[in-house]
Parts: sequence; structure tokens; C-alpha cells
Amino acid sequence: MPLFISSRDALQERWLDAFPDAPVTASLDSVVAKSLAGVGSVWLDLSAEPVEQRARAAAAAVALGTPVVVLVAAPSDAEAFSLLQVGVQGYCHLKAAPEQLEEVATVVEHGGVWMPPGLMRRLLAVSTRVVIDAKPATSQRLEGLTARELMVAKQVAVGASNREIAERLGITERTVKAHLSVIFDKLGVRDRVQLALAMNNIPTPATVN
Repeated sequence: MPLFISSRDALQERWLDAFPDAPVTASLDSVVAKSLAGVGSVWLDLSAEPVEQRARAAAAAVALGTPVVVLVAAPSDAEAFSLLQVGVQGYCHLKAAPEQLEEVATVVEHGGVWMPPGLMRRLLAVSTRVVIDAKPATSQRLEGLTARELMVAKQVAVGASNREIAERLGITERTVKAHLSVIFDKLGVRDRVQLALAMNNIPTPATVN
């Protein structure tokens, strides 16, 4: 069950449509004083917070030990990057459709990372330039990949879709999926987003702490 933290102290209509029984509280302080038993994820509405203070607020929420999703009115590449670095697992628009909110909850509560696909692709392009000289966090296990698996992983690292990978490597999408399943297992990541972030040396819930 998601727990919403919003200064409005009430669920917005789309949140209510997605999670009709979700509890909501006005501040993080009130959450710290409560038990989080039964809470699968914490959803932090930071739309009213100054941009420069959001990463600090998100880090405080992450410290609770429950997957955190940040909601903002205008998602940006720079903010997504900073929030991922402090351990946030989800980042999306304040007014995302109920169906999308449900998808986000499913992903983060199962250990994955979620953000709008277009934003994810742009972020990966930026992160590749930013950390081009850094060693991937998974480097100690990369030697366990076959040459083809490493090629697939590197394509994921620059934001390529399964179809694009298949076309670039001359294999089928089914084969790409099979390779990814093996790669996830060997590198200890849960999904293609965590793989891409790890390959670009960006901390994720699988590598932070």
C-alpha cells in the first residue's frame, strides 16, 4: 500500500483513482513517528518545495528504508539524476494517469526503478557523457559476461530499446530478451533501468548503502 506525503494533506483525484485506500499525511516528520508496517512505498509530493531543497527532502524519505517515489509538476533530467543518486526509486509527474501510477508502484515495490521513458533515455545520454571516465559499479562482474552479453549491456547503457539492440546486433528481439535475463542474473540487477544506471556508474537501490 502506498503512503502519500503531501502538504495538501489530501489525495489528489488521480492518486485516489489509483489507490482509493492509500493513507496521506502532511509531512515527513509525522511519518517518522509512525510505523511503516504494511507500507509498500512512500510517495513524496515535492511540487511545492524549492528545487534546491528537494534532494535533501528525498534523502530523508529514503532513510526510512521504504522505496520512495517523488512527484513533481515539471520533471527534469537534472533533478532525476540528483534524486537517483540519493536512492529515490521512482520519479514522475504530479498528475500522471492512474494507470501509470499503478505501474510505478508495481515497479518500485518489486525493487525496480521507474521514471518517464523519454526522460530515462535523455538521462542515460547525459550520464554517459558525465561519467565517461568512471568505471561501472558492476565492473568486477563484467568479466562474467560473454562478448555478446556485454554488447547488449552496453547498448542498454546508452538507452537503446530491445528493437534497436536487435537491429544493431543483427539478432532477434527474443534473443535480446534472453540475453538480458542472463545479464540481470549475472550482474545482480533487477531490470533494464538498473542495468543502464549501473553500467553508467549511477547509484541505484541495488548499489547504494
